[in-house]
Formats: sequence, C-alpha cells, structure tokens
Amino acid sequence: MISDKLYGLAFEFKKTKLWKVLHSLEMFALTLADGRVGYVSIVQDRESHCALGLYIGEIGLNSFRSMMKADELHMSLFEYQETILKQDCLQCAFEGKGSLTEEEREEAREYARSHGIKISGKNAYPRFLNYHPGCCPWLLQAGQEQEDLCEALAAGVEMARLLEGKAPMELGFCEVLDGECEIPLLGKKDGVYALGRIKLPQWVEEPWPVPAGCNEIGLANLKKIGKSGIWECGIVQYPEPVQDSPEGIPFFPYVLLAVEVDRDYILPVDPVPSYQDAPQNLLNLFIEALLREGLCPRKVKARDERTYYFAKEFCDKLRIPISIERELPVLDQVEYDLLRHFSMTEEEEVGEMLDMITGIMEEGGMEMESLPTELLSQLETVLHKGGLPAELEQKVENFLYPNRGRLKKSDFRTVKTSRSQSYVISVSLGTGCYRHIQISASSTLRGLHSAILDAFAFDDGHAHAFFMDNICWSGQDCYYMDGIKEECRTTGACSLNQAGVCKGKQFKYLFDFGDEWLFQCKVLRVLDGDTEAPRIVKSKGDAPAQYPMWDGE
Repeated sequence: MISDKLYGLAFEFKKTKLWKVLHSLEMFALTLADGRVGYVSIVQDRESHCALGLYIGEIGLNSFRSMMKADELHMSLFEYQETILKQDCLQCAFEGKGSLTEEEREEAREYARSHGIKISGKNAYPRFLNYHPGCCPWLLQAGQEQEDLCEALAAGVEMARLLEGKAPMELGFCEVLDGECEIPLLGKKDGVYALGRIKLPQWVEEPWPVPAGCNEIGLANLKKIGKSGIWECGIVQYPEPVQDSPEGIPFFPYVLLAVEVDRDYILPVDPVPSYQDAPQNLLNLFIEALLREGLCPRKVKARDERTYYFAKEFCDKLRIPISIERELPVLDQVEYDLLRHFSMTEEEEVGEMLDMITGIMEEGGMEMESLPTELLSQLETVLHKGGLPAELEQKVENFLYPNRGRLKKSDFRTVKTSRSQSYVISVSLGTGCYRHIQISASSTLRGLHSAILDAFAFDDGHAHAFFMDNICWSGQDCYYMDGIKEECRTTGACSLNQAGVCKGKQFKYLFDFGDEWLFQCKVLRVLDGDTEAPRIVKSKGDAPAQYPMWDGE
C-alpha cells in the first residue's frame, strides 16, 4: 500500500512539470537521509509517459548510463533487450488510468477524493514502480523504497523552484554519459536544502563474471565420453518473462544456447533465473545436459567474451579448444528461430505444430492414438475457435478427422467436450462491489460481456475487450469485439472454455474505451452441467453510475 506521504509528494511534483525543463540526460544528485547518494532523471516519452527516476549509488547510475547508450540499430535484439533490462531504479510515473491495475487506480482515487484533488488529463495517475535488473517493472513495496522515492520527489519539487527563470546550465546541469563531469547536488542541513555540486565517477564496464567452480564429478564423467563435434555457444536472455508464482516478480531467464554444427543439434540446457551473481549454476546445468545426452564437445566457439569466460575453465579442464568467433552462422539461425518463436502469429504456430506432429508420426511410425492428448487438444481448440486461413483450416481438419467429411463449426463442441460444464465467475468493479455470475462454459466471451453489463445495470453500445493474461492492453492474449481491431480474435467467436477459462484463472474485462470501466474477473468454481442463461448467484455493493455528471476524478 502506498503511503499518503508519497501520494502527496507525487501530486505536488506533478504540478512542477519539471519534464518540460529537463531532459533525461540532465541528471541531478541528492544526498539521502542515510548518506547514500541518489541520481535523479526526469523523463518524458512523447507525451505519453512522464516520470521521475531515482538511481541509487554507482550501481544505479551505471545502469542508467548503460540503458541510455543502448543502440537498437547496432545491437542484436538479444543484446538490446538485455541492456535495457539492466535498469535499476525507483520510479514515480504519471500515466493513463488504463496502465494501472484496478487496485492502484482505486487507491489513487481514494487519496484524491479525501484530499480534494481532481485527477484529470492525459497522464493523470501516479504510479510507483521498482525497476530491478532482469525483471519486469514491479509495484513499489512499503518501507525504505517509499521513503527513498519520497526524498527524490521532494528534491524534484525543490529543483523546480530553483530553476524558475533560469536555464539548466546556469545551475550546472550537463549530459551524463561516459566522462567525468559535475552535476548539481541537493542536500539537507537542519531541514533546509543546500545546492552544491558532485563529481561523477567515470563509467567503467562491468567485468564478465567467471563461474566459481563447477560439478567436478560431472567433469570426471565427461572425461570418459569421447569428444565429438564443433559447438557454437552463446548466453542469451529469454525474450519473454516467466513467473515462478502469482506473487513473484516476472523475470527474464538466462539460457546457454549450445548447438553442434555438423548435426544442427541444440543441446537442451535448462535456463536459470539470473546469471551475473552465480554463473556456476548455468555451467552445472550445461554439464548435466551433456551427461544426459552422452556428449562432450571436441571444440567450442564462443559468441562473445562473456560466453568465453563462462566456458574457459570448463574447456581447460577437459582440454577442449575454445575461441571467440564473431561469425557463427549456425548459432545465428538458432537465435533467429528462438526470436521468431516468440513473435509468431497464431497461424504460424498452428502450421509449425502440425508439421512437428506429422514429423513425429512419420519418424517414429506412430499412430494418432499414441500422440499426447495435449497436442491434439491444442489443435482442436484452435480449429474450434475459427479464424484460420481456409487452406490451413482444411489441413488441420484432415489431420484430426481423416475419416470424416468437412465438419461444420457446430460439430466441434461435441468432438471436444464429452460433458457440459458451467463456471461461477466473480466480477468486481472497485473495492466492495462485485457480482458472482454463473454461466455456461460454451457461452462466448461476448455472452459474458452481456451478462456483466446486465449484472451491473450498464447500457451496452461501447467497445469491449477481454485480456485473458490479466494485463490490460498487453496484446498477448486478448479478445476484442467485432470490428475493433483487425487480425485479432473476437469475443463473439470464442467460447469461455476455448479462452482457457479454468478454476482460479484471473482475467480483465474492459468496457467503454473512453471511460475505461475495468472489471476484474476470477473463476471461483467449475460446475458439472450446463447453465441455460447466465444468472447472478451473489451480489455485493451498489454499482456505480455509468454516466455520472462528475465521477470524482
């Protein structure tokens, strides 16, 4: 929960519009209450995002410099992403309400109402985030993080006052990147700000970590295996985040891509949550994978210095030659395929899945009955959902049902589901206002949309969307009403069971893209038997007026 003190300082800082005076490279420093030095950057991103970022100590400052030097045109996509993800700061951003969670938005509104503040404008809502290296931005926690950001916002208000009627260079502002320079420093003495200057350290590249030992027993066993093949290797960070638990911070794992050139064989090495602090964990997984597959490299070609230092001692102990090679065509293709996998359209994924299953059957002489039911279920779900090109749809139908004529869409539910089910879904709109709706699993998302509006006594006539990954505007697993977004799945063509609804699943429903009524949904129970028409089984709280004269913002 965000403190009233932090909300108050955020709204006070917003009034200064300091982002119109300073740009992100014009930093100033402040001495925090406990003596640490923080570096403050003010950001405005094309008028869609205004923020104050606090980078603490040399580690934070170096993460800022590294991020600002990232060159998307001259870096690989993996390099660019990893550089951007090094950001280490606390941030107060001002964004549209659609960017906030329901809890964040309600908390901000409650503070504003109780303090007579009207939240209005394009980037009106304060949002407090912690950027931790290698992770997705996460909500600020209580305690020291909030105190540090409070000090930074207060210093921002003071700096705005000092800059009134002055150009930034008059106070000693300059661009902060490589070289040594002096920037303004704010510190408090007896509760009063004093303006001074501080010399910034020159940026020094962080050395690549070297594994602190490895699995010696595994090495001894590898010595018994005959060496074979030239291996191209590189350490990369996954393009998409993973989350260990619903409460955990999503992070971008590291993995060693190791491919044997002659066979185009990719070694299945498990990823690790982080690399910098304990590279030996990834090295041990590499050794385990080699032992599991009964392989030992004859020669290793490393993508870069990091991979070279990672594998150098391992190669020395096994007397395997290792070198740094800038041109690694086989590894380049593996990296390209990995990136393509994360950016494929649904049609491409279906085609690739079908080719993969067909290949498994042909190579292994397997029959349909021997295939994993999960693979067949995925194909059935996509086919039932519709939207595939006619040629691909026919190809999937012929594969799944070779002895049947062309199926009608009405046939698929009988094929896929042997018994009828219903869901009880909790739909909440703010604190203390929710409806539990019982609805058939075969109902479409558009049917759930209508049931929600009926339950909250809202009139239809506006656009709507469902975000099944529970992240508003994520674009990853979303469904829009017909005619809103081209080449996107529609709410009228997808049933609840096809959308992956199951017990415990949470997702968001957005109604009216102007007023942005955001409903939080959670599946409470899965019931046997169909529900003829949606019905409310529990109701709490009065629904807000859909068209108030003034909504308190």
